[in-house]
Amino acid sequence: MFICFLLSLANLDGIKSGSCERITNWLKTTEVFNLFRLIFQIIVIGLCSILFGFAFNTFLIPHKLTSGGVTGISFLIQHFTHINTGLIILAINIPLFFVGMKYLGKKFVLFTGYAVLVLSLSMRFIPIRAISPDILLSSIIGGALYGIAVGLIIRQGGSTGGTDIISLTLAKKRNIQVGFLNTIMNLFVVGSSGLIFGWNITLYTIIAIYVAGRAVDMVYTNQNKLTITIITDKYHELTDALFQLHARGVTMTDVEGAYTHKQRKMLTTVITKFELNETKHTIKNVDPQAFVNIIQTMEVMGRFRKN
Repeated sequence: MFICFLLSLANLDGIKSGSCERITNWLKTTEVFNLFRLIFQIIVIGLCSILFGFAFNTFLIPHKLTSGGVTGISFLIQHFTHINTGLIILAINIPLFFVGMKYLGKKFVLFTGYAVLVLSLSMRFIPIRAISPDILLSSIIGGALYGIAVGLIIRQGGSTGGTDIISLTLAKKRNIQVGFLNTIMNLFVVGSSGLIFGWNITLYTIIAIYVAGRAVDMVYTNQNKLTITIITDKYHELTDALFQLHARGVTMTDVEGAYTHKQRKMLTTVITKFELNETKHTIKNVDPQAFVNIIQTMEVMGRFRKN
């Protein structure tokens, strides 16, 4: 009711004064639904980027703990040049945006650019001050926080740039866990950190990277397969929408309701968890009344597109 009141005051197009029911129906339209979803994604990516910067500036950097990838490289460069870490992160990510544009799409690159910008600003303005003097506790908490932040950003269709772009590209092509890929690539940077700051601190850095990698895989896992069955009356429209979304095969079966004896169509397709959110939103937009069952798939044999 409160939303209805605010929208009525706003006098938005498509809403005539009076009925809250008309406002509710307007909110269910595809354009408005997508707009609110976009706003939600922008808010989540922005907040998680700030959380990422907070984790680094309060748990990791004060103890000279780094991550791998672009952020770790930027920290090492900053140690010698005293150039702001956020600016270095932004500069290194620019060429990687073109890789993401080619393999992961324009929307992904725009979200990633936004995340990198917010991250750079947060690392610039959040004071570098240790919350805890305990280096082990800081490595665990800091790693968990920035891992959760990265996982949530990826779930919303973006990334924090750097090795995230590389690992997501390889994950879609080779079916490998994102967190595992990040951990492997990050170890290279950690070796350089050991030579500069000493191996004792580097061991704590490895703990932080491992915890972050596990956190990413808990929040976001894209290599698992899902089988989706959809019972719908709008099977032509929904099939076309699914083809446009991820170009996977869809099997159509005639089914009958045991109680109503009504003839309907059942669509079956296999996707990855990377595509789950977009698939659910597509189904809701085309047929909000569709019955959807999502099942974990152990293995897929035959031709299955990884991208």
